[in-house]
Amino acid sequence: MRFYKRLTPVKVISFDLDDTLYDNEPVIAAAEAWLLQALKNHRPESTLLSAESLAKIKRQILSSEPELSHDVSALRLRILTQGLRQQGVADTLAAEMAAEFYQGFLTERGKITVPAVSHQVLTELGQRYQLAVITNGNLPIENTVLAPYFKTVLRAGIDGRMKPAADMFNLLAAQTGVQLSEILHIGDHINTDVLGAVHSGCQTIWLNDQGRSAADLQCLPHVELERLEQMLELL
Repeated sequence: MRFYKRLTPVKVISFDLDDTLYDNEPVIAAAEAWLLQALKNHRPESTLLSAESLAKIKRQILSSEPELSHDVSALRLRILTQGLRQQGVADTLAAEMAAEFYQGFLTERGKITVPAVSHQVLTELGQRYQLAVITNGNLPIENTVLAPYFKTVLRAGIDGRMKPAADMFNLLAAQTGVQLSEILHIGDHINTDVLGAVHSGCQTIWLNDQGRSAADLQCLPHVELERLEQMLELL
């Protein structure tokens, strides 16, 4: 545990999800593999799709519509739809297929494994603070074991631009009726979480469980933790 700035009284604690409360990499990898296999198994028209071709379509879409980068769900739907169109699938059918398989992708996306320590931290902190989520991702949290812990869940796209933009931090303050300085945000990412929260006026914990150097930081958090459970010592 390393302190950079003095913490002041907190009323709301906001959590990043991916790689803060659970390991996200294997979940995303499995969901993307499921998506490609499901398309190939159920729709012969999709056999030309691959991770590489979808990545190319993504770059093309973002080059002309960069605002879609703030909504991963809308972007994935557009990528799938465009990929199917490029294989000769009619527009209406391509949109229907994309929506169908994206829902399946979300189901796989929701198959997270939440460590016992995350449950412990959320249970104990939830007895003393309002807990919220601020995420750039598309986890269907309402269908996971994390849902009961949070009264407020804010997602990039429907709730504003992605972190580090201030949109969701400002919205959280408005929805919970607190000052930005009364929000303590914790996340693993030095840009989206630390930089975003600090520049928005919130207090910030950097979860540095991967042993990164503090020299990588673009601005200082209030506290750096090596393990999530250290929140229970801190607060």
